[in-house]
Amino acid sequence: MRKIVILLALLLSLSIPFTASESDAEDVNDRLLVDYGNGCYEWFNLEADPGVTLHHAVSATLESNGIAKTVSGTSFISVNGVSNTMVGTQACSWRYYIWDTYSWAYGSTDGGEKYYGGCLALAYTPSEAIVPVSTPYYPDTWACARGDSGSSAVSGSEGPSVPATPLEWYVKSDTGGVYSSILAADGLVYYLTGGDFYGTGVNRNPHVYCVDTVNQEVAWSFTYSINMSAGASEYELNTPVLLGDMIIITSSNRHVYCLDRFEGAVLSELFPQGEKAHFPGPFNTEYQLGSGPDQITFKGVSTAVYDSGALFFITSDGVIHGYGIERDGTSAKFVELWKSIPSSSGYCMLSPCIMDLNGTRVVVTSDTEGRILCFRIDDGTVVRSFAPSVGGYGICKIVPAGNGKIVVTSDDGSMIPKEGTMSVVDMISRKVVWSVSVFPYMHGIPTVVEDTIYAYLMPTIDSGLNAQVWDKYHTYYDAKPGYYAMSVTDGHVIWNNFNDNRTRCGMTYCDGRLYCVDYSTLAEWPTGGALRCIDPDTGNLLWSVKLEPGSSLAYNMSAPTVIGGKVYVGNDDGTLYCISDIPGKKYTETSDIDYESQGLMHWSW
Repeated sequence: MRKIVILLALLLSLSIPFTASESDAEDVNDRLLVDYGNGCYEWFNLEADPGVTLHHAVSATLESNGIAKTVSGTSFISVNGVSNTMVGTQACSWRYYIWDTYSWAYGSTDGGEKYYGGCLALAYTPSEAIVPVSTPYYPDTWACARGDSGSSAVSGSEGPSVPATPLEWYVKSDTGGVYSSILAADGLVYYLTGGDFYGTGVNRNPHVYCVDTVNQEVAWSFTYSINMSAGASEYELNTPVLLGDMIIITSSNRHVYCLDRFEGAVLSELFPQGEKAHFPGPFNTEYQLGSGPDQITFKGVSTAVYDSGALFFITSDGVIHGYGIERDGTSAKFVELWKSIPSSSGYCMLSPCIMDLNGTRVVVTSDTEGRILCFRIDDGTVVRSFAPSVGGYGICKIVPAGNGKIVVTSDDGSMIPKEGTMSVVDMISRKVVWSVSVFPYMHGIPTVVEDTIYAYLMPTIDSGLNAQVWDKYHTYYDAKPGYYAMSVTDGHVIWNNFNDNRTRCGMTYCDGRLYCVDYSTLAEWPTGGALRCIDPDTGNLLWSVKLEPGSSLAYNMSAPTVIGGKVYVGNDDGTLYCISDIPGKKYTETSDIDYESQGLMHWSW
């Protein structure tokens, strides 16, 4: 019951649907999927008798579950506030799909056909060829970075009650670390490794893996070159996007790949053209911030988000792009919908997210001048461009927080940042609601649930700043490292769990629990090398499990994906772990691993 209440509260507070699933994978009959076309979805029991129209079956089910809708005849115009729209020249509309035992078959947009039982889907798509990712057999999905276009890190599925050891299974690769979010759909898990700089041959290149979770082995892999040069360490950090029966990979080699996600076959390849405009160089150059060991390089294409029938990403010449994808059998085609060149002189580097602003869907990102940029999702028009006073050099992450607010993290821009903040910014007034000074060395990506922000924070003691926080009684005290729950409204601390576990990748909220993985390696166990489960009401540790077998040199930079009673995490040595209530095979440990601490320095900063 608690799960249902929280998810309903999320829908109301954030004005966009969040992932929710109450489906049993064994029961595939008479269910309705509502797919909002942005990584969020809901499953309901179909409440209709055979012989009625598809529209009547779907409409009655929405009404019985309190889902708001507007219709025109037998076509849906809006569902739960998500309305038919145009993105550039492409329309995104609500469409009916019928489950034909093995896959979704396109029904119609008007719903006039008869319903004779079975599963239906009402999906927000740009064409009949873009089918829902969620299916009756595998209702829960994790289709993009942090789960949805709003970067929520909120899963509507469930995790393990008590994780078994040995861990259920793991897959090891020799092609670099797992830095992407781990995606899941149809009993398949997808992730990207960054490329092994010290490897040889194709091992130096990034790889996209598809793992069959039933057989617990790699089903297919895809690799591409990022042109590593001698003396330069380059790794791929992007997360792909699952879209219908496709997977889209944006890369630092300035290409965007579209593959069949079941077979790995290349369907299309996009090479976006650069725009010189007012920027220092064209798209075939890279943007560098700083110099020497503190230099940060951004080149290629950012992680993309999918919303309203379009992919949105940033290229390293500072241009925001919106693209549609047309699938036709064994091929696909990218279609440019719009592009927008910000007027500020700084480069855009931050992967975009989507939010609702005054009833309008917008794409939000930031540039190297610390300016927040906001574009209309339909045509790319700039509706916000301002630099909030959040301290530090530049903005690291933006997470929507509902009611026109965002959580913003910032730091001074160096590889080992000494100063930073976590702030809540009101996008409507363009003002900072509150801000707390943090040491960004180990600052985790925030996760927002209702009116609460969950994050791992460290004080700014090394910079000489006195980082302070306050509780609901307005009592101020020095911040200490640990897990925090803070109010979106005013920033007061709801609870904190002081510890030195260090979590860089952020937490994932699922079914009334928080899941996080230690940044630190197995060499620092028990304060490192663990997956942890935390009570979001109290901050108490519910359980932790050691991520082994593994290397004592492998840091953890990938946030947990929690789905179907399992948790998936990855680390620096290219290992994908599956943690569940099911014990795995025993393995043999070796004791001849030499470990020399690297401190807290990590190339990815």
